Amino acid sequence: MLSGRVSWNLKAVLSIHVLRLVVGLLLVRVLYPLLFNVTPFIVEITDRLVVLGLVWLTVRKCGGDFSDLGLSLNNLTANILKGIAVGFILLAVSIFSEKIYTTMLFITPAPHPLVVQAENATTWQQLIAPLFLAGVLAPLTEEILYRLFTFLPMKERWGFWGGAIASSLVFAVMHFNLYWFGEMILVGIGLAFVYYWTGSLISAMIAHSVINTSKILMLFFGVSLV
Repeated sequence: MLSGRVSWNLKAVLSIHVLRLVVGLLLVRVLYPLLFNVTPFIVEITDRLVVLGLVWLTVRKCGGDFSDLGLSLNNLTANILKGIAVGFILLAVSIFSEKIYTTMLFITPAPHPLVVQAENATTWQQLIAPLFLAGVLAPLTEEILYRLFTFLPMKERWGFWGGAIASSLVFAVMHFNLYWFGEMILVGIGLAFVYYWTGSLISAMIAHSVINTSKILMLFFGVSLV
């Protein structure tokens, strides 16, 4: 279980979320078009690298140690297994919430580029990019940003439930998709729980990866999520 205090505050959290948007927009809307054609893949990679860079610089500046914050290989097998178990539970929650949205609230999801790529892929080669972005890169960067960096100071300020709900609200808002909003909050709370419970960010990353990878594969094989 996570213990101890982090060395950055909520002001730093807000600053990094704003900087992520500003730096990302400057790169993909101003600098990149002057140099080459900007594709959705490049946009995704850029965003993830910006997130990792900003969080790493802030944590190191504040004297934080990533291994003490759950980024370590201690109890790796157990933490992976716990992440897988929680991941499949949250996958069921995610799919159920999407069915509620479409059958009871009559809300149609806006197509996400990765979803479109997975649905249109006809070969495994075409599936590599969305599978890597959704199943590997997104869990890695989003757990570092939303759980390690955002959840921890919120937990210290408002306790576990206050921190889990508040950080999940940020998680949901930053996906800029009303259809996914409720689902993201529930999943975010679940990911915060497994992180807090195991004391390992690896568990949260694995759980997150299980959800995203399963959905990409389901879309590829024509299994309806709604």
